[in-house]
Amino acid sequence: MLANLSFKAKLLFLLITAVLGFVIVTFVAMGGLSSQQKANNELRNLSKIQASNDQVRIHMLEIADSIRSISVDNYDDYLASANKQIEKNGSLISTSIERAHSQALKQVLEEDLIKINDYSQALIALINKRYIIGFDSSSGLRGNIDKMGTQISEDINKLSLLKREFTNVRKGEASYLSDPTESNLEEFTSSFTRFDTRIENFGFQDTHGVKANAYRDALLQYGKEYQTLNDTEAEFTAKKNEFDEGQLKANQLINENILQAEADAETSSAQANATLLGVSIAVSIAAALLMITIGRSVNSTLHNIITDLNKVKQGDMSSKSLVNKKRNDEFDQLSQSLNEMTDGLGNVLKDVVSTTSHVSTMSTDLNSTILSITNSNHLVNQRTHSLASATDDISSRLNELSSTTNTLRSHSNETYQSAKSGADTIQMVLNSITDTVNIVNITSQQLNELGRLSKNIDNVIAMINDLASQTNLLALNAAIEAARAGEAGRGFSVVADEVRALAEKTVDATSKITDIVNTIQHSTQTAITTMESGQDNLKIISENGSKAEEAMRDIESNAMTGSQSTDSMANAIQEVASTAIQMSAEMEQIAKQLNEDTRSINIMADKTKQIQQVSEQLADKTQVFTLV
Repeated sequence: MLANLSFKAKLLFLLITAVLGFVIVTFVAMGGLSSQQKANNELRNLSKIQASNDQVRIHMLEIADSIRSISVDNYDDYLASANKQIEKNGSLISTSIERAHSQALKQVLEEDLIKINDYSQALIALINKRYIIGFDSSSGLRGNIDKMGTQISEDINKLSLLKREFTNVRKGEASYLSDPTESNLEEFTSSFTRFDTRIENFGFQDTHGVKANAYRDALLQYGKEYQTLNDTEAEFTAKKNEFDEGQLKANQLINENILQAEADAETSSAQANATLLGVSIAVSIAAALLMITIGRSVNSTLHNIITDLNKVKQGDMSSKSLVNKKRNDEFDQLSQSLNEMTDGLGNVLKDVVSTTSHVSTMSTDLNSTILSITNSNHLVNQRTHSLASATDDISSRLNELSSTTNTLRSHSNETYQSAKSGADTIQMVLNSITDTVNIVNITSQQLNELGRLSKNIDNVIAMINDLASQTNLLALNAAIEAARAGEAGRGFSVVADEVRALAEKTVDATSKITDIVNTIQHSTQTAITTMESGQDNLKIISENGSKAEEAMRDIESNAMTGSQSTDSMANAIQEVASTAIQMSAEMEQIAKQLNEDTRSINIMADKTKQIQQVSEQLADKTQVFTLV
């Protein structure tokens, strides 16, 4: 069945078998885990039910024990807390009923729910009865009776006969409240009858008698309520016992269910382990048998292929490996490839034999060609050395020219610096001349202003001369009039003489001032003319200085251009020298390379001889192979 299957199909069949076995094992394991999970869930539910029952029992015990601590102050809080806890207990039992899977357990828990409700109602009824009776001597009926007795005692405090009888009544009250038996009731009734007779004798039925009757009725009501309390306590005790029995029964049933669930879990686990082990063994055996069968088939095929490869190794190119065309798996393809490789290798060997002879002939021709190349290479090497020597000579001459150029560049730089310095000096002189021109212009303006002012002085002097002439005429007229007046006009004549003398002095002074002003005006005009001539000369100097500055700037520019040209020429000469040096170095490198090439060609010639020898050896070795 497996003989004609390909190796890939066999491996696929083995893989499918392993996967199926794994799937079967997985399903078996999942079944076992499901059973164990179910059993564990059952145990968990039973544990929760048991914990809930224990919690309910503890809560009810706590409620029952806390009855002793109830007082009027905490009665309402206690009752609310008890009702809340009773509701919670009912909810817990209802949840346990839902969790229970066993019908018997459900029934027991439902009975427990009824019993806990009865127990809770009995507990609440007991608390209410105790509240009515009174938790202590100051609460409930007991407290009311005590208050009524105290009130009556206060009312009859001044009535000694009534007070004495009521004291006996209070003693009977105390005995009956502490132990409400028939004998204590008779003792109280006897004392109260005597007290009531006293009230009737004294005529206090409408006052003290009303309170006394109410007091007696309250005490009798206490006796009835106390009897009801005893009945309620008996009912509470009975319900509590029933609840305890139900709890015990439920716990026993839960424990039985837990034991049964544990046993079922162990049985399920054992069955799952046994099934898993059996299936695993069966799958392992099937896989092992299939692997052995496939291994034998593969081993046989590989043995045949190795045998054919050994024949090829020994030189038998006519050997052919067996190929199963029907199966045509990877090993058959390998055998087919081996046969094709053998055929191809045989053809290659045939070509090698033919090529070896051809290579031997080509090696002989290559030797002669290499010898010719060696001779040519030697001649080129000699000429390269000569060219390198000539290049060195050119390089040395260029170095001398570069030195001369550097000297010229230095002189050009000095010329440029001198021209630049002269231009800067001329610029400074021009700046000074410009400042001088400005000063001369200002001075000329001031001299012109002085000439204008001196002309104003002439006007003032002319005015003074006119005034002096008028004064002189007036003085002359005054002298004439004084002479006419005679002796009476003598004093006036003296004044007229003084005025005339003063006018003459004024005319002399103005004449001198006029001469001085004329001199100043002449000097000022001469200075103005000189300043104008100086301005013209300074303007000419400034224009010539500007031209000189432009000439110096041209010299500076030409010197700079010459310096740059010298630098460019020096750089070019240095580059040419560097190129010549590099050419010389490259010529030497070429010579070295030619020497290396000569050695390589010699090595190539040796290798060619070795190739020829190897070709001959290869031809000898190919004789070993058996070709088709």
